[in-house]
Amino acid sequence: MNIIIRRAETKDIKRMAQLAALCIEDSIPPTREVSLKNLKQARIIDIETSLAKIINLSHIGIYLAEDEKGNLLGHLMGYVGDIESVTGEPQGWIFDLSVDPKYRRRGIARRLVEKFTEFVKKAGYKFIGLLVTSSNKAAVALYENLGFVEERKRMAKRLF
Repeated sequence: MNIIIRRAETKDIKRMAQLAALCIEDSIPPTREVSLKNLKQARIIDIETSLAKIINLSHIGIYLAEDEKGNLLGHLMGYVGDIESVTGEPQGWIFDLSVDPKYRRRGIARRLVEKFTEFVKKAGYKFIGLLVTSSNKAAVALYENLGFVEERKRMAKRLF
């Protein structure tokens, strides 16, 4: 399969929102009890609304992976100019990486991260940050294999 990585356009937003909703289940921590149907609907609305406002801004790096027929295989959404909360250093930030479950383990996520890394380097930043759900072992392994290291832990406590 020939994989094409390209910058996303406004016309791609609906497909990207659908893919993000399809993949959201992987990011739900086991400590949370949520309605998957409601979560997916909220995710679609959030992505469509957010991306419509930002997709064409110069500091936004949103990339698609497609096959030769134009089928969406995955996407990465990120930006440069995020400020690391402790050091104050500006960095790139990945806020969503989704790969269609039918196409996982084919190097798509790796290629998307590599493309975003080029974008971040070109903008002059030394770091890329992200959040990943600890229970999403495949995503954690991917990021570790790409050289990401854990800097801190985000924790939550259930009250009732």
